Amino acid sequence: MKDKNEIKPELSGEQLMLDSMGIGICRLLLKEELPLLWANTEFYCITGYTEETYQARFSNLRHYYQAYPEDFCMLKNTLFQAFDAGETWVRTTCRMPVPMRETWFQVTATMAETCQGDIPVINAVFVDVTDMYFLQEQRMRYFELMMDEYVGNIYISDMSTYELLYVNRVSCETLQQPMEKIIGRKCYEVIQGRSTPCPFCTNDYLTEDSFYEWEFFNPVLDRTFMIKNRIVNWYGHKARIELSHDMYSAEYKLAKKDREREALLRTIPGGFVRLDARDFKTILWYGADFLDMIGYTKEQFEKELHSQCTYIHPDDHARVKKAITGPQTTGKNTVFEVRIKRRSGEQRILTITMCYVDGLDSWDGIPSFYSIGLDITEERQEQQRQRIALEDAYQAVRVANSAKTDFLSSMSHDIRTPMNAIMGMTAIARVNLESPERVGDCLNKINVSSRHLLSLINEVLDMSKIESGKLDLSFEAVDLSEIVEGASDMCKALMTEKKHDFRVIVGQVQHEKVITDGDRLQQVFLNLLSNAIKYTPEGGKITLLINEKPSIIPKKGQYEFIFSDNGIGMEQEFLTHVFEPFSRAEDSRISKIQGTGLGMAITENVVHMMNGTIDVKSEPGKGSQFIVTVPLELQIEEEQSDVALAGLPVLVVDDDQIVCENAALLLNELGMRGYWVLSGAEAVKSVQDAHSQGEDYFAVILDWKMPEMDGLETVRMIRKQMGEDVPIIIISAYDFSDIEEEFLCAGADAFITKPLFKSKMLHVLQLFCCTGKEETEDTGEEKTHAGLLGKRILLAEDNDLNREIAVELLGMQGILVEAAENGKQAMEMFEASEPGYYQAILMDIQMPVMDGYEATGKIRAMHRADSDIPIFALTANAFVSDIGKAQRVGMNDHISKPIDMEKLTNILEQWIG
Repeated sequence: MKDKNEIKPELSGEQLMLDSMGIGICRLLLKEELPLLWANTEFYCITGYTEETYQARFSNLRHYYQAYPEDFCMLKNTLFQAFDAGETWVRTTCRMPVPMRETWFQVTATMAETCQGDIPVINAVFVDVTDMYFLQEQRMRYFELMMDEYVGNIYISDMSTYELLYVNRVSCETLQQPMEKIIGRKCYEVIQGRSTPCPFCTNDYLTEDSFYEWEFFNPVLDRTFMIKNRIVNWYGHKARIELSHDMYSAEYKLAKKDREREALLRTIPGGFVRLDARDFKTILWYGADFLDMIGYTKEQFEKELHSQCTYIHPDDHARVKKAITGPQTTGKNTVFEVRIKRRSGEQRILTITMCYVDGLDSWDGIPSFYSIGLDITEERQEQQRQRIALEDAYQAVRVANSAKTDFLSSMSHDIRTPMNAIMGMTAIARVNLESPERVGDCLNKINVSSRHLLSLINEVLDMSKIESGKLDLSFEAVDLSEIVEGASDMCKALMTEKKHDFRVIVGQVQHEKVITDGDRLQQVFLNLLSNAIKYTPEGGKITLLINEKPSIIPKKGQYEFIFSDNGIGMEQEFLTHVFEPFSRAEDSRISKIQGTGLGMAITENVVHMMNGTIDVKSEPGKGSQFIVTVPLELQIEEEQSDVALAGLPVLVVDDDQIVCENAALLLNELGMRGYWVLSGAEAVKSVQDAHSQGEDYFAVILDWKMPEMDGLETVRMIRKQMGEDVPIIIISAYDFSDIEEEFLCAGADAFITKPLFKSKMLHVLQLFCCTGKEETEDTGEEKTHAGLLGKRILLAEDNDLNREIAVELLGMQGILVEAAENGKQAMEMFEASEPGYYQAILMDIQMPVMDGYEATGKIRAMHRADSDIPIFALTANAFVSDIGKAQRVGMNDHISKPIDMEKLTNILEQWIG
């Protein structure tokens, strides 16, 4: 063993200071006897011996503590347990065997950095706490006296050993045992009647800062206890104190009532406040969700607001004070609203219900206002939103009513205009019956006016269906080229009249055959084209560009239709209203243009029903552009190509570069080689160069209208230099009947009309591939319906004029017609006839006595061989829902009024031709 002098530290200033403060320091070996290695002067003074006397009489602390063996064991065990657990320091309080008096010291021990051999060394500091100990002892005695008088049960147990350290008088009565038989025993044994610790022990939930509250039914004592637990220091023991009341005590019942009250308060979404009526500022008490409502924690409310109601909005202080003085004088409750500012700065609105309690009636003598506050911010915001919505709705209704008034005024004018024309032309024709030319002119004008009148009525009906949500789409297989050409043909007359330059440019359209509502899509085209015609001055330019964009959806194509014109354009302010019903721009230049103001609204709704979009760009004086994008389902079709045409070169000639590029692209997609030039002179030179190189063009596709050298001169030059070897196909945007003879004489071989769809180009080029050079002429002969001659039809129509018109038109096709005035008469005529006497029935829907649906149902129910006779609905209700109803009752097809004779004869020929 090292000599003691070897580990004695040098005396320092700090040690001298500790000696002067009465603090003893020593160094011990952590062995059973706790041998003393070194100590300062004050330590020896504390022991009551000199250093020489202490070292001569005691070799270790065990020997020194021989009068207090329990204290030594406690000190030793505390040191060993702490350092075995890996702790670097430990503190405890114990007696020291000082002669002539009992003294208590607080011992703080730390592990030294050095060891003696393999034995740990600890440094211990001894501080005299005798006075504090006896003061604490006195307090503990007072505490025990208070606990003895407590009306409930109290017990204290060591948290490590579970030994009971204290029980009060009430606990002894509850357990029916004297204190002497309880102290020192295990708490779970005495209270729960168990031999092992309770599995539901709450020790892990306890803290020194607050009580842990819970309820427990004790089966041994056969009653429920309301319990509060907490950690306390009990004479050096880390102990658990438990306070409890059983279910038979008044305290238990009061606690239950308090819990019920708190639960009730928690159900109210607000806060409770007791306001001091002496200063109208101080909050004496608060509860429920008060702190959450004002956005403060307890500490923030007390330190920052000083428990005052300064959270009220400054602008509301005077009004609140005035509001609460009422209950002070009347004794009645008052209700008012107030704004508050939360700690975050957010502003909220509360409704406050307040009552006043005088100091004489108050439990503590303080006059107070008791109030309940409810946060109604969301309700007020919703009311404000609804008020604004109502105002907006009122404004919208007012604007709509004004628009409808303007619409009716405009419609009355627009309807009168074609009606006046019809009536006037009828009168003129009546007095000029001897002049066929004059009568024919009148009839043409009556036809134009009647079609315009019908378009006005159709727009109004369509808008009505849209607003009521009854406009439906009827999907069918259609050809885009036919839809575009149909819309173009219907607008050509008006474009020709205003000398418009109309061009349809077909871009990269891979699929022409799609599935959609062809009629509605054509209606969109017609509305946009007619709009462009109306607002484009004479000689203007209108363009329709068609593209098929890539689509990420299988079997769907993304189609883009761009309608452009260089017309009068629109102001930017009006663009947001262009698709609203009855809207028309305020412009003196269009005041005389007829229209309902519904076309664009109908167009937008139809496009949206097709899951598409429509956008508009416009500048005053520069024109407008409408971009329609719709996804269309693709028909499964074979790739358009012809092996015989593969690799053949074709030259496209047009002064429009976009047309040339797109046409060449279509030719390449057909497997041919497309080339293009922008003028007649370049075309002649290109044809010559190709011939000289031995690579003659298979065909030349040539626009008939070009600057400098036009199409006719170009044909003549090519024929003059090349002879008849190269087929020449003339492109025309309009009916080519006026130029046909002149071009054929010059050497043209065929004609093709714009737009240049791939299928159309393939069809024309195949003519030359299969049969050589041919002339393709449109004879203009009308299609005949020989299969309908002599067929007999039963017509059910209640309107005399409509019946007369239908009989006349059908008779012109060689059809025999027998008419009935209502559905009942039609049913009886069919029932009285021989089977097969009628080949078809045209059935009006809305008729007196018996409508068309009922009549059809009765005919289908007849036990006749011909009860499945074709029956066609003949009505003005041309909507999908009406068509579906007609089909459900057994009708075969649907024909809308006014009768389109070509459509009617086609349907009849399909069924009975």
